[in-house]
Amino acid sequence: MFKEIEDLSESLVLIVEDSMLTQKVISCFLEGICSVQMVTSGEKAIEFCRATPPDLILMDWVLEGMSGVEACKQLQDMEGLSDIPIIFVTSNISEQQQDLCWDAGAVDFIPKPIVAKTLINRVKTHLKYKQQADTLKRYSYYDGLTKVFNRRFFDMEGARQFKQSVRQQHTCSVVMLDIDHFKKFNDRYGHLNGDDALKAVASAIDGEIRRPMDGVYRYGGEEFAILLPDTEPDGAKQLADQFVAAVKALGIVHEDSEFGIVTISAGVASNNRGECYQDLAALIAAADEALYSAKHRGRNQACVAEKKGA
Repeated sequence: MFKEIEDLSESLVLIVEDSMLTQKVISCFLEGICSVQMVTSGEKAIEFCRATPPDLILMDWVLEGMSGVEACKQLQDMEGLSDIPIIFVTSNISEQQQDLCWDAGAVDFIPKPIVAKTLINRVKTHLKYKQQADTLKRYSYYDGLTKVFNRRFFDMEGARQFKQSVRQQHTCSVVMLDIDHFKKFNDRYGHLNGDDALKAVASAIDGEIRRPMDGVYRYGGEEFAILLPDTEPDGAKQLADQFVAAVKALGIVHEDSEFGIVTISAGVASNNRGECYQDLAALIAAADEALYSAKHRGRNQACVAEKKGA
């Protein structure tokens, strides 16, 4: 299903090893194959992974403080880190010890003394598996028609970003928008042309996004949601106005619209410094209210939700 991956140079491998000599040996073996970072303890490995999740971990069993097995178990229990493959690099290779590795969540183990070809081949294999799994996951988060993120991913990412904004006292903004008179468009021009219009609108909106952290999601039917973390209300409104202008500029003919072309209406709501809304659902509801206001005011425009308490 996937073309074989040869270039792994951008993949990150974390070596968890308290022997400086072993660190150097492993890093030399992997030179030119992937990017390598090193820590000396299980505690530091967990701290590193929280900040920068690697694509693969090479974990020594015996470490000062927390053992490699315990560190592996803890990483497996952490949200967002449980899918990092962990290979044990250890001299503990009895059947019972191997069972402990598998039970902890490891995907493989490499015995010491390390054989260069064995290490390289297993690292390459598991990095390729990880890239393929990541690709499958990304595909599961995309809407097949419009090629923007889907509702499922919005529910997951929106909840995460909202909680983070509350925790860090940052502002998380949401723009809800939909295509004006879209049912009339489908009735006149047919659903195939309606699909083409949806794809064009999604592409125009996505083309206005500049930051990797921002995302466009197909919320349902002709409705889209744009998640804007760390974005103040004024900035979110400016982007919403850009979305409206970008769709209007497409010039897609719509004879049953008062504008003669396809347009959108948008509503903006912001959880200002994490203090306005009690949860993501309340933030979306506020953006929806602002969207209805834009409709009532004549469409082809963006409105901002009134500020409310939690």
